[in-house]
Amino acid sequence: MNKQLATLALAAGACMALASGVAQAESTYGYNLAGTGTVVATAKVNIAVAVPKLILLRVGSDAATVDTVTLSAVLNPGIPGGITAAAVATAGTGDSLPSGWDKTAPIFTAAAGTPVAAASWTNSSGGASVTCSVTTAFTGPSGLTSAHITVANSLPLAGGALAHPGATTACGTPTTVAKNTLVGSTWTYSVSAAGLLAASAGTNTETVTYTATSI
Repeated sequence: MNKQLATLALAAGACMALASGVAQAESTYGYNLAGTGTVVATAKVNIAVAVPKLILLRVGSDAATVDTVTLSAVLNPGIPGGITAAAVATAGTGDSLPSGWDKTAPIFTAAAGTPVAAASWTNSSGGASVTCSVTTAFTGPSGLTSAHITVANSLPLAGGALAHPGATTACGTPTTVAKNTLVGSTWTYSVSAAGLLAASAGTNTETVTYTATSI
C-alpha cells in the first residue's frame, strides 16, 4: 500500500469511528519525509471515575426506630431517718403510709440509661461533621434542661471513636469524621445530680436529633 492509499485508509477509519459514536481520543502524528529514524505520535485519554457521595449515621437501632433511653430515679438510701428505698419499693403505690421521716430532704439518684451504639462513615473528600440539637426540649415545669443529661463515650471501633457532640445533650462540640473511616462508640446517657435535684415528679422527656454533614 503506497502512502497515498494509507492516508486515505486512515481518513476513512476516522470517519467511521466518528459515525459510530465512539469517544475520540486526542489525535497526533509523527512524520519523516526521508522515511528514516524514529517518529512518534502521542494521544491522551482523560479517565474520569465518578463515585457518588455517601454519608452514613446510626444512633441506636436500625432503620427508622427511635430508641428511648429511660433514666429512672429512686430514693437513695430511702426516706431520711425512715424506711429504706427497698421498703418503699416493696410498699408500692399507696396513701398515708408510715415513713419515720426525720425532716431531712430526700435524695434521688438514677442509674445510667441503656447504652446506645453510634457509628458514622463517609467518602466525602473533606470528611464529615456530626452535630446534635434538641428538637423537643424538656418543658419548663419539669425543672430539667439538656445540660442535665450527660453522655459518656466508650468502646470505640477499630477505625476510631465517634465522640458524642459535647459532654451533654446541650450538644456544643461537633465531632469530625475522617474520609473512608468507619468510626463509632457506645454512648451512655445519665441524668446529673443537679438535674435530679431540680426535676419535677413525672416522666419528663426531650428529643435529641443527630446530624452528619459532609464537608
